Amino acid sequence: MKKIVHITNDLQRLGGVQRLLVDLMTFQHNEFKFEVILTRGENEYKDELKALGVEVYHKRDLGFFGVIKRLNAADLVHTHLFPSIYIAYFTSTPTIVTEHNPHYRRRDIPLVKTLERFLYKKFKKVICISDGVKNTFLSNIKVDVSKAYIIHNGVNLERFPQNKKMLNMTKKVINIGMVGRFAPQKDIKTLIKLMTLLDDDFALHLAGDGDLRQEYEAYCKSLNVDNKVIFHGQVNDIPLFLDSLDIYVQSSHWEGFGIAVVEAMAAGLPTFATNVKGLNNVALTGGLFEVGDAITLAKKIKKIANNVTEYNNFSEAVVLKAKHFSITNTALEHSVIYNEVLNNV
Repeated sequence: MKKIVHITNDLQRLGGVQRLLVDLMTFQHNEFKFEVILTRGENEYKDELKALGVEVYHKRDLGFFGVIKRLNAADLVHTHLFPSIYIAYFTSTPTIVTEHNPHYRRRDIPLVKTLERFLYKKFKKVICISDGVKNTFLSNIKVDVSKAYIIHNGVNLERFPQNKKMLNMTKKVINIGMVGRFAPQKDIKTLIKLMTLLDDDFALHLAGDGDLRQEYEAYCKSLNVDNKVIFHGQVNDIPLFLDSLDIYVQSSHWEGFGIAVVEAMAAGLPTFATNVKGLNNVALTGGLFEVGDAITLAKKIKKIANNVTEYNNFSEAVVLKAKHFSITNTALEHSVIYNEVLNNV
């Protein structure tokens, strides 16, 4: 059985890249042997990966040369995110890379962009998780077009009910929620502002943590909505968290794909998302709003919250859309890429 090593930053539960990797290995572990090397973060999927027989190593324990030694012992390396792509450059093992976002701020620096155009010549294949990601990548890095492939992210839908959710009009509070790290990529402030436009019949639940948490908490107080916004911190059981909600909103400045949106839809939640690449091909058209447009978002939420039929129809439609993004198809497409590279070594 061929050994594939994934090298990435961390395996935190709230990350879309991290959830994707775990789901992929779950569906491919009978076909390939996997290892994971983490460059700087923690592994929060210990139990799941141990059950799959996947060993996880940390760069801080191995050292740079120890990482290269493990990569060289593999049959294929699959690298994700910075700085993993830079480390993988030094392995002699055939390497593929996945582009997970349409925008990386480091590539705004001309010297970095030039450097990465050189680095990417070494990689055998480049997997882009959406059309938007591929188009942006090719315009920035300018590798051979034949190297770039689109494989849409997928979700293990079996973790979610995939049933229409019914709005309970006797509920005193409508619970709105979002899952995501408190990082510049996410537009949490628009959600907080949203709560100034909704009455006390609504509450906002945020599952996540990060460097910007104190800033967001202070913003809540400045708008006098701190009594309507609940910070849950790190949430490990995402299906349970989603089950507690009535409406889901993904408010982001940019996204590569939007696994959290698919998960919310598979949970039957009427789902709204910002109209940016990576989200606008996942969410329903009627659920899109422009970045920062809390007013339009508030109108859309009020409309379904006050109409049982609208709510139920929206819920049914998102469940059907979610089924387009099954991890089964994503895993099969990755296997094709892996075997193509392995068979041409």
